[in-house]
Amino acid sequence: MQPSPEIADLMRTFYGRMEAGDAEGANSLISHDPSLLFIGSAGEWVDDQEALRSGRLDPGEGLIAGPAPVAWEEGDVGWFADQPQWRFGDGTQAEMRYSAVLRREPGGWRIVHTHLSSAVPDDQCVMLQRRWKHGIKFDPEQAAAPTG
Repeated sequence: MQPSPEIADLMRTFYGRMEAGDAEGANSLISHDPSLLFIGSAGEWVDDQEALRSGRLDPGEGLIAGPAPVAWEEGDVGWFADQPQWRFGDGTQAEMRYSAVLRREPGGWRIVHTHLSSAVPDDQCVMLQRRWKHGIKFDPEQAAAPTG
């Protein structure tokens, strides 16, 4: 595999179009291949082209590139990974982890798979999932109490 400036540029363009609220432009960088799959940490598992492309993007909301995104390619397949921030419409941000698989198609590189998830440590993620599964209410006072 070798570094791929083309894939890195395409993903920066994808981020920029998302943040600009340009859903049509962002969608143009996503493959129409039936194997397409987008996965997220909030239960998203989207393999339906119409559902994926039916959303709207609010200007000012989207991914902000992390400090050191990487992109690689071999032949007609490549991948991208980043530690971006997700900027919400109110200006707040959340740390994320993002990876994408791309394929070279007649129109250039296109995204065929992505995984975007919250950057939450495993121990905290497990604790949250147990709480949700068992209906345990969040107690802010207990969360703020010093440990150890």
